[in-house]
Amino acid sequence: MLLRSIFTVTLFLLSAACQTRMSMSQLPTLAALPVTPITTETATLSPTPLPATWTPTDTPTTTPTSTPTVTHTPTITLTPTASLTATPMGDARVSGEKGVNLRTGPSTRFTPAIALLETDLELILTARTANSQWFEVQTFDGRTGWVYSDLIELRIDPDNLAVRNIATPTSPAPAIVDIPPIDDAPPVAGSISQRAIQIYRQGIQRGNNPAAFSKVGDSITANQPFLAAFASGKYDLASYGYLQSTIEYYQASFGRTSLAASNAFNAAAVLSSIWADPNACQPNESPLECEFRIHRPSIAIIMLGSVDMQLYSDTEFEAYMTDIVQQTMSAGVIPVLTTFPNREDFHWHESVVFNDILRRIASNEQMPLIELRDPALALPDNGVGPDKFHLSQKDSDQMILNLDEHQWGLTLRDLLTLQMLDTIRRSVG
Repeated sequence: MLLRSIFTVTLFLLSAACQTRMSMSQLPTLAALPVTPITTETATLSPTPLPATWTPTDTPTTTPTSTPTVTHTPTITLTPTASLTATPMGDARVSGEKGVNLRTGPSTRFTPAIALLETDLELILTARTANSQWFEVQTFDGRTGWVYSDLIELRIDPDNLAVRNIATPTSPAPAIVDIPPIDDAPPVAGSISQRAIQIYRQGIQRGNNPAAFSKVGDSITANQPFLAAFASGKYDLASYGYLQSTIEYYQASFGRTSLAASNAFNAAAVLSSIWADPNACQPNESPLECEFRIHRPSIAIIMLGSVDMQLYSDTEFEAYMTDIVQQTMSAGVIPVLTTFPNREDFHWHESVVFNDILRRIASNEQMPLIELRDPALALPDNGVGPDKFHLSQKDSDQMILNLDEHQWGLTLRDLLTLQMLDTIRRSVG
């Protein structure tokens, strides 16, 4: 009995041991977890070294800043290679701040200009006028022509140059230039066109007075003593004595106050009834129409532009002036336009353009033109007074020709106007 019990216990123990051994053999992978997986997991969690070609995530924002640096590199090549070559030095250089016009002859009447030569351009001198006011030049690129002396700087003695005499055209041609037209001497009054003579004769048939002229203009005409010396007798004609008969012929008009001239006028106002004198003019009558109806002139001396260039475009001014000229001709009156002087520090460019408009209208209509601007540029301050607007004038009311016309813009205007009146009187007589 005892032996059976011992055997039974022994069997039980052996059976339990076998079951335990079998259970452990069914989980072999679990035995490996404490060793290999832990080592592998640790390697996975350690930082991976960055590759050598790694770039930051903000590369797109930094890349554009480097691009302009690359594109600006060619600025080194902006210096012209021509600057390394010495510029040939000529006999003179262009010294005018706005350059100088190259013309076909020694006068601004040779229009249009061939070219506008820029400041500091080198010139070769080939000839000159007798008074050395104009020089024939050649540029290093082969252009030839004439330039005005005041706008170039000489490096040689002009007396060594040959003198050339070229006839100056008697009538202006339409042209727009970029620098002031400058002539070497006052133009000589020429003949009057057949069209002007025909208009004059038609006006006389309609009752116009052959010995009357009217003034049309702004304050330069109305407020300054324009032609007043011939009305008062305080003048000395000197070598211009031949003009005395013309003074006597037009005597009644020299001192007359014109209804078409006022310090408030411009080209548009002359044509507007708003500006007409209500005490003398009819309703809806312009100052121009009113003056012609009352005075019945055969000639109108017209000078406008100094005010207009401060108010209107060149297109507007040309339209107004063309209308004035055509209305004047329709009244049987000869319109005589006058160019106006100007100082370089007062609307210089506009004055150049507006004066060329006056020249073009006179040329297109075949009407007389008093070229005041050109010779006035040889006077002190271009013949303009301290206010940069009105013509310069002497303190005394005594006018002495052969002297005053070389000093004062107003006296020069008086002389040129009287010469024009003399020319018309002789042409239509």
